[in-house]
Amino acid sequence: MGESRNLKFFNELNDSSHIFIIAEAGSNWKIGTYEDDLRQAKKLIDIAKNSGSDAIKFQTYRSNTTYVSNAGNVNYLKNEKTINTIFDHCSMPYKMLHELFEYSQEKNICFMSTPFSVNDASQINPYVSIHKVASYEINHIRLLEFLAKTKKPIIISTGASTIKEIDFALKIIQKIHNNIAIMQCTASYPSDVDSLNLSVIPNLKKKYNLPVGLSDHSLNPILAPLVAIGLGATIIEKHFTSDKSLSGPDHYFALDPNELFSMVDSIRHAEKTMGNGVKEILPVEKDLSNFAKRSIQATCKIFENDLFQEGKNFDILRSGKQKQGISPMFLNEINGKRSKRDIDIGDGITLEDIN
Repeated sequence: MGESRNLKFFNELNDSSHIFIIAEAGSNWKIGTYEDDLRQAKKLIDIAKNSGSDAIKFQTYRSNTTYVSNAGNVNYLKNEKTINTIFDHCSMPYKMLHELFEYSQEKNICFMSTPFSVNDASQINPYVSIHKVASYEINHIRLLEFLAKTKKPIIISTGASTIKEIDFALKIIQKIHNNIAIMQCTASYPSDVDSLNLSVIPNLKKKYNLPVGLSDHSLNPILAPLVAIGLGATIIEKHFTSDKSLSGPDHYFALDPNELFSMVDSIRHAEKTMGNGVKEILPVEKDLSNFAKRSIQATCKIFENDLFQEGKNFDILRSGKQKQGISPMFLNEINGKRSKRDIDIGDGITLEDIN
């Protein structure tokens, strides 16, 4: 059972023909009362589903199990509220998880939520089929141990992390299972494009032989995801919101619904460019290949028993609508041999024509 689940997970999250897209709601569900928040969260689920994303992801945390009580202000948010106050305000009530899970099931989209503590993880575990580890939880040994014991697939973000820290997290989880994917991430909000370091993606794939994706915090909805896919990413995660002008820490750098749709649409088109990885003449190329690829063609009338002589009675030419000859790769097998038949000008010469 574990092996089959591992294979299913690996295939789903390592499939270049269908990129697994996670629409990250973050704290963008929080707008007012519990009922307001629930409606907003369901609206975000609808937007994610309608965009064609595979999963909707929230975050589950509590201030007192994340930060010290006097952690102070976080610079990138540029407001007077402490991070403790912000976390307290944006903490999703545990009772909301069940309602959002059921709504996600109804909409046929994968429900996810990132836990920031063991208790958070225990609350979300009944409702998720894939766990997500946030970048700054990569060294949270107790959380990693708990998630590993669930034996569910785990996606690990690696923003502001080193190879040593990735090795540390993998070692803990791999004691129990190998259902793991790794996300390249720049933990800066928003991230400048020159900070994305996307060339890490193929290096991570080669080093760990695991699915690798991109958790992208840049503002452009298309650029980084498409480059990442070209480098081998098979998972894309991106923050989104219903309205960038709403009050809250995650709205301003998130995609609006149109941008999310544009990103997903671009990725789905990009998937079609991947092909099967086999270098061959494609069906769409055959007609022009037969017309324009060079081959060995008669340049004058050649009679039976004539000597084939390059530059005199045949040459390496494009056949157009005439019969195509053999590839010039076989030139030495034709040149200097005698013709078995009469060959008209323009006709292709093949090995069957050698006497």
